[in-house]
Amino acid sequence: MKKITVQIVIHIAAWLCFLMLPFAFYPRPNPMDVAFFTERYFNPYFIVNTVFIIAFYYCNAYLFVPRLLDRRNFVFYTALILGLMIIYGLMPRIYHAFFGSINFNPNPTAAGARPPGPPRSRPILSAGNIVLFLLVFVFSTGIKVINQWLRTEQRNKEIANEKLKAELGFLKAQINPHFLFNTLNNIYALASVQSEHTAAAVMKLSSIMRYVLTEARNDLVPLEKEIQFTSHYIELQKMRLTDKTIIDFTVQGDPLGRQIAPLLLLPFVENAFKYGISTRERSPIRILLEIKKDSLYFSICNQKHLSTMLRVTDNTGIGISNTKRRLDLFYEDKYALNIEDKSSDFSVKLKIPV
Repeated sequence: MKKITVQIVIHIAAWLCFLMLPFAFYPRPNPMDVAFFTERYFNPYFIVNTVFIIAFYYCNAYLFVPRLLDRRNFVFYTALILGLMIIYGLMPRIYHAFFGSINFNPNPTAAGARPPGPPRSRPILSAGNIVLFLLVFVFSTGIKVINQWLRTEQRNKEIANEKLKAELGFLKAQINPHFLFNTLNNIYALASVQSEHTAAAVMKLSSIMRYVLTEARNDLVPLEKEIQFTSHYIELQKMRLTDKTIIDFTVQGDPLGRQIAPLLLLPFVENAFKYGISTRERSPIRILLEIKKDSLYFSICNQKHLSTMLRVTDNTGIGISNTKRRLDLFYEDKYALNIEDKSSDFSVKLKIPV
C-alpha cells in the first residue's frame, strides 16, 4: 500500500511539473503578469487538451502496450496510435467546431491577444499538439517497455538463482551419502578385525555427520569449521591405516573471519585416501592449506598404487566431478583448479577466494 501511495504522489508531481513548463519557457510580456498565463493555459481548451494527453499516457502504458504491443499486434497498435495522434492534432479545430472560439485572452483587443478561433492560414494539424503527443507517446511507451524488460530480467535472474540453489543442493545431497558410504566401509573394516579404534571411529563419524547435517546446509561456512571437519576426517582415516601411510597435513595462515563453500575439500582428500594408500608400499599423502590475504591455496598429492587401483572397483568419480561443478556454479571464474593425473602420482591444486 505504501508503495502504491508513493507512486501516485510521484505521478502527480511529475504531471504538475509538466504542466508548469509553459511558465518556465514561454516568453511573457510582463514578468509579473501571472494573470496572462492563467488565462492562456488554464481555460476550457487547455483543460480538454491536458485531460486527453494524460488519458492517452495511461491508456498507452497500461492498456495499449500490454494488450497490443506485447502481443505483437503491431499493425493495430500502429493504426491506433496514428489515429489518436491525428485526433489530438485536430484538437484545436474539433474544440472550435463544438465549443466555439479558443479565446486565450478575455480582451481580444489587448496587446498580445489572438483572434478568436484557429486562423484559416494555420495547418490542419496543430504542430504543437503533434510534438506533445509524440513526446508523451515515446515517454509512456519507453518507460513501460523498460519496466517490463527489467521485470523480465529480474524474473529470469530469480529463476536462474532458484535453479542454481536446486542444483547446488542436489550436488551436496550427492556428496553426503557418498561420503557416509565410504566412511561406514572404513568403520566396518575396523570392526571386522575387532580394532580398539572402532568406538572412537564411531564417535568421530558422529561429529563429522553433525557438521554435514547442520553447517553444510548453508551456502557458506566458516573456514575454520571446514578445516576442523577435514582434520576429523583425516583422523578417522588414520585409525584404519598402517605405518606405511605417512600423512602430512599442514595449515598455514589464520582462517578466522573467512568463509568457504561447505564440503568443498572433502572429495579431493577422500580421493587421496581411496587410491593413494597401500598396505605393502610406502604411501605418503601431503595436504597443504595456505591462507593468504583473500585467497585459500589448497594442494594435495598422493602416490598411485597399482594394487589399490585394481582392488577398488567403485570408481564412479562422483566426488571430484561433483566438486568441479560446484566450483563452476558457486565461484564461476573466480577460482583456479589444476589436476595432474600422472602414472605414478595424483595431485590437485586449488585456489579460491575466502
